[in-house]
Amino acid sequence: MVHGIPNAPVDVYVDGKLTLPDFTFDQVAGPLALPAGTYRIAIRARGAAPSSAPVLAERVAVIAGEDTSIVANLTASGSPTLSVFTDPSSPVPMGDARVIVRHLAEAPGVDVYAGTSEVVTVLTNPDQATLVVPAGSVSVSVDVTGTTTTVIGPATFDFKAGTTTIVDAIGSAAGSTLTVATETY
Repeated sequence: MVHGIPNAPVDVYVDGKLTLPDFTFDQVAGPLALPAGTYRIAIRARGAAPSSAPVLAERVAVIAGEDTSIVANLTASGSPTLSVFTDPSSPVPMGDARVIVRHLAEAPGVDVYAGTSEVVTVLTNPDQATLVVPAGSVSVSVDVTGTTTTVIGPATFDFKAGTTTIVDAIGSAAGSTLTVATETY
């Protein structure tokens, strides 16, 4: 679970049970191990009564043997939403790492650079791009598509061989809170 909505501390409930109290912007929690089934995810303002109407709610299917990412994020126009992704579990080629870049921010389309090489073009909310890259340290930056305006980075990531790293662009360009949250498995 990733919290990608700025200035909105929340409590996360799974099937009515408080699972992540006081969950704040750019936090990553988990993995949470759940048996296969369908779960009701409800997100309420921090400290709200468990019986109060959730700010966001969705039923999420958990399938045996699969990993699922749930991100509370902003749409391109700034509305709160829940985005659910099935994460790949296939092996990564020897000596390489898998990188998944997700645009889940209130921001225009972006281009992603590894060093000076453009590796993802015109990524828009709520899309993702998957790359297989040689393991190692990489300087990454994100520019608004078609410009040289850098909105995230540069930041150095260490991609370890055999792993998958998910990089979620979250927050708001208008609110000057753009950042990334990462998960590695």
